[in-house]
Amino acid sequence: MVFAETVPQKSVVFPNTTGADLKQGDFAVVGPFAGIADGDIAKDAVGSFHVEEGIRVNTADLVYGQDTFAILGQPVFWDASSLAFSDTETAGYYLVGYLLEVKDANGAIAFEKRRYAVEISS
Repeated sequence: MVFAETVPQKSVVFPNTTGADLKQGDFAVVGPFAGIADGDIAKDAVGSFHVEEGIRVNTADLVYGQDTFAILGQPVFWDASSLAFSDTETAGYYLVGYLLEVKDANGAIAFEKRRYAVEISS
């Protein structure tokens, strides 16, 4: 789960095509968007997602071994299979933002979310 610090942002309403139920605050790639669920959204149900670029995302959900996050501005990738973020460009992951705060002593990072997720190809 991530915590998004936002002022009122534009959201989009889409079916939850992630294959899983989402809780409010869950990060997901839905269609072309890097989104954060505005509320609980059951699998295949229609729900609202924050998609606006520039949302600050705080998370400690990091892919083990791909979690250095030591350089401000470095790309942040999303592994939809592990539901975690990575600092390593890997085929099948999505580019979802850029690092705002390096990994802290609690293993958490902050990044600025992109509006559109870009799937990394081989």
